[in-house]
Amino acid sequence: MTKLTRPPQRNQRRVFRRRRRLPVGLVIRHLLVILLLLSSGIGIVVLLQRLPEQVDLMVLVSQAISDLISGIQQLLSAMLGLGGVVLIAASVILAAVLMLAGLWRLLRLLRMLLFPPHHQGRR
Repeated sequence: MTKLTRPPQRNQRRVFRRRRRLPVGLVIRHLLVILLLLSSGIGIVVLLQRLPEQVDLMVLVSQAISDLISGIQQLLSAMLGLGGVVLIAASVILAAVLMLAGLWRLLRLLRMLLFPPHHQGRR
């Protein structure tokens, strides 16, 4: 290829091209987001510093831990009760299956005793 047939954007090497500038709108948007994040974080820190004056923090934390422990106890007792119900239901199903199997075998025995099979052997 000669220089005349090359496209105009390839005349300069990529290394020597000028850098593109960042759009102004993008920079302003990033600055606004940064300011919002920083002001929100500072506001939350100020709120947390004033919180112990208004609320007794130790009482709040101990009450939350007490509620958590009682909730876990209730959950475990509920799971234990549900396990008992499942165990009883499984026992009922097992008893029903065993009784049906026993009745089926009893019927087969009675059929064999009352109606013996006719063997067709050689005479």
